[in-house]
Amino acid sequence: MKYLLLILASIAVNYLAAICMSRFEEAHAGRKKAVLLCGIVFNVALIGYFKYYDFFVGTVNQIFGTDLILRRIVLPLGISFFTFQQLSFLISVYRGEEKVGNLLDYSIFVTFFPQLVAGPIVLYSEMIPQFQDTKRRYFNAEHFQKGIYYFAAGLCKKALLADNLAVFADNGFAMSDPGMAASWAAAVSYTLQIYFDFSGYSDMAIGLGWMFNIELPFNFLSPYKSRSISEFWRKWHITLGRALSMYIYKPLGGNRKGLFFTCLNLMITFLVSGLWHGAAWTFVVWGMLHGAFVVLERILGDRLNKIPDALRIACTFLIVNALWVLFRAESFAQALTIWKGMIRVQDLRLRELGDMAFESFSMPSIGIPYLLGTVLLLLGIVFFTRNTAERTQQALSRTRYAVVMAALLVISLLAVGKNSVFIYFNF
Repeated sequence: MKYLLLILASIAVNYLAAICMSRFEEAHAGRKKAVLLCGIVFNVALIGYFKYYDFFVGTVNQIFGTDLILRRIVLPLGISFFTFQQLSFLISVYRGEEKVGNLLDYSIFVTFFPQLVAGPIVLYSEMIPQFQDTKRRYFNAEHFQKGIYYFAAGLCKKALLADNLAVFADNGFAMSDPGMAASWAAAVSYTLQIYFDFSGYSDMAIGLGWMFNIELPFNFLSPYKSRSISEFWRKWHITLGRALSMYIYKPLGGNRKGLFFTCLNLMITFLVSGLWHGAAWTFVVWGMLHGAFVVLERILGDRLNKIPDALRIACTFLIVNALWVLFRAESFAQALTIWKGMIRVQDLRLRELGDMAFESFSMPSIGIPYLLGTVLLLLGIVFFTRNTAERTQQALSRTRYAVVMAALLVISLLAVGKNSVFIYFNF
């Protein structure tokens, strides 16, 4: 109940701030800016307390040897998403890019349930016209069919693929001293898990949106086929990248002030991205390392185009895979353990793959081909098949696709377990 009151209070404060800014004329630009700053402080303080209080206090305790009490605050579901969304709205109103509608429309914009807890992060201007369009208030069979397709594809990714990969990844990361085979299997399993988990949720959100005649933006477009880290971020969590570009990178100056400041602005943007994902130094370093690779690509420029695409895709995937280890690890020590195992060529230990394949018992003879077969099959799907968005029209126009998706939907529903939680619910 208290978290319901939290989001209602957030809506009320942000809507009031937007109304105040919309009523100030140019002659009161100072007051308008003051209201914006108050709105920003409110939102940053809100997410700062719930998401970063214990992180800040823990860091102070480590640095200064103090014994400040941690509050073990439970993170409200979706707070990062609805706070970022409302911050972007306030900034757009301040710039004169958005007109404030009525409170009901604004409340629906913030609380539209398909994308409330894990995105996509939507803009006021792309949602409100849809909510106000009277034609969208009636049932649309074509849109509902499209919605079922996306929802089925997303649930299949989550329940049949991501949740099974989670067993491999969790068991691998839990090993105290994994060999090379187990380290690579754990890293690649998590790389695949987070993709199928998050893109699966996004597909489900888009599907639910279509069922209500609402079009949500795509969030993933085959990111692991990218030829560079920069391209990866244009295809991974697309709406977050758009928001960071619009409200962090470009206001800092973007690429308008020369190479040095462009690189600095990129590093700051990726620092914010790391902090946004989680309250831990592992996330900060993860964001900074991605930023460093993007900066390196900016410096190298067209020289990268001389490298064959296949090699660039392979290198990009290996970098992203290595950095996901840091994202998944509970500490730097755990990440180092996996990284060390990945380069321990003389210590393969294939038998460990059997232990990773099952949660409560070990069957090496079955587990090894099961794990390897699953991972290799899914790598093939990631690299050599079309994504959900690319398959839409073909899937909707052919009966056999409808039969297959219906079967997958039923199987996926039966496979959903009690402990099946979307990864990005934690952020």
